[in-house]
Amino acid sequence: MPLLYALVLWWVSTAIIILLYRLPQRTYRLSFAALTAVGLASLYGVWLARDDTGILGAYLGFTCGTLLWGWQLAGFYMGFVTGPRQEPLVWHPSSFVRFGQAVHASLHHELAALAGAVVVAALSWNAANQMGWWTYLLLWLMHLAAKINIFLGARNFHAGLLPDHLRHLGIFFRYRPMNLFFPLSVTAAVVVATLLVRWALHPDATDFEAVAGTLLSFLTLLGLLEIWLLMTPPAGAMWGERRVDVG
Repeated sequence: MPLLYALVLWWVSTAIIILLYRLPQRTYRLSFAALTAVGLASLYGVWLARDDTGILGAYLGFTCGTLLWGWQLAGFYMGFVTGPRQEPLVWHPSSFVRFGQAVHASLHHELAALAGAVVVAALSWNAANQMGWWTYLLLWLMHLAAKINIFLGARNFHAGLLPDHLRHLGIFFRYRPMNLFFPLSVTAAVVVATLLVRWALHPDATDFEAVAGTLLSFLTLLGLLEIWLLMTPPAGAMWGERRVDVG
């Protein structure tokens, strides 16, 4: 059940975000307002579950952490929280310059993600149940790893998943069959997943630890799959990927 729940929650939340930012921009305000209500409710859920070390507490913390990260992503892809620079850029040959431009183009989102992590950590501070914090942190780090891999170079850009108002970010995508960060990120994800599985399967693990470890380890494997797919031939059609020219 934890494996199935993690898969369905990840898949459905991703599909909903993609669906919402593919709607006309006039719908964004209402959609993001609804997602903001969900995000605030999730913050309350993190607080509500902080002392619950039962199975339901593990599921609640995991769900709230996932929904909070989905709220952050929706704000970015809908264009509400991106960066100071939102106009098209000219490709620069220097990787350092392009990295600075990339950070500038998504700086507000990165700061919002950091602020969200701080808030969730504060709500979970010294709590018996920190699933909300662990889930949010794991999703954030996996997302950062995927973005770094795309910046350094990948075979599968997924450029067609970008909404029109973020197409200028395609200038930072670079085609490469491999980059040096890819094996490091894959190895780190495998190590984390292995440690979480060992935690879940420990003979002395409580029901909470077994469920929490299973949920988090499977989420790590899903993030690993996303990173791995970056080095495979493009396979974004299942998300409705459009063919675009990223320059």
